[in-house]
Amino acid sequence: MLRLIIRTTAVLLTISAVLLIVGLFDELLGWDIFSQQLENLLYGVFFSCLVLAGSGIALSFVLGILEIVEIMRASHEGRSLPPAPQFGYYAKRGFAGATALIGLLLLLSFVNAGVQQHRQAVFRQLAEQQTQRFSAKIARALPRDLTAPTVEPELEQVMETVVRSELFWSTVLYLPDPSDADALWYYEGQTYPEPNADEPLKFERLFISNRRETVVSATLKGEAQELPTFIQAKKFVWLEPIQRGDEAKAVLFLRGNQGADFRNYDFEE
Repeated sequence: MLRLIIRTTAVLLTISAVLLIVGLFDELLGWDIFSQQLENLLYGVFFSCLVLAGSGIALSFVLGILEIVEIMRASHEGRSLPPAPQFGYYAKRGFAGATALIGLLLLLSFVNAGVQQHRQAVFRQLAEQQTQRFSAKIARALPRDLTAPTVEPELEQVMETVVRSELFWSTVLYLPDPSDADALWYYEGQTYPEPNADEPLKFERLFISNRRETVVSATLKGEAQELPTFIQAKKFVWLEPIQRGDEAKAVLFLRGNQGADFRNYDFEE
């Protein structure tokens, strides 16, 4: 009986340890394998295993005392005791368990890579749909004067609406600087912008210094060949040219929220 309880307790503790390690890797590496319902189920299994293992430990302690009494009695009566397992027995079991755990983590990493790739494709489709809904409003609210562009109230409202969406983490609107080909104007959408009735919001100026800004600048000049390649190379990123007529007058940069629930959005055929 004692051996059965100990083995059952060891199995329960092993399951708890595996679930704990998988949960840590899920949190640290940002896996997106488990749905919320499955996570709740696994939490229930984890805590159930801990409770049962705790009961098993208590029973093992009680039965262990009885086993010690039996051993002492057998020793006193001169009966032979069963041989204890050798060290190699435990080493083989430990190695097999560690190998199985590593294999499980590698398998989950492989599955997560496939899930992430699918989610990125879904994000790009949703991002394209969402930006197309707002692109006309953004184009209409773009400043005419690019020497010191200001943010019109309608543009501020649209940008606030976009960035408050669960789908996006941040958004930036870029405009060209006619006075300098190596510079851009930009406005970063704010979730809750601070009201300032005395002075309108203004675009900030920057000099092109990274690949994203280089691609944005080229797109504003009508050279958008690198735009699809840039989007494919980045995770949960979308760039949308804002057209006015046949020319791109601005570029909207969107950084996706990797933890968003895409089921809250409808796909358009």
